Amino acid sequence: MRVPTRLLRCEWPPNPGVQRGNSHFDVILESVRREGILEPIIIKLDWSVIDGAHRLSAARLLGIESVEVRVWTGVEFVE
Repeated sequence: MRVPTRLLRCEWPPNPGVQRGNSHFDVILESVRREGILEPIIIKLDWSVIDGAHRLSAARLLGIESVEVRVWTGVEFVE
């Protein structure tokens, strides 16, 4: 399912590893710039990110308005 990046919630304050200048994040940012997001972001039913905060931050910095997600209910993934 594809959802707008503005609806997704991440940890606040942001993890310092999810910002420009962090070498790991800069590699991800460049990868998303070149190839897009290859793996869906995993979210809970409340739109909070379980896995993919780095990819989501990169998408937002690059102006990507929607991303592919998988929703985890705590028991199973739903489509």
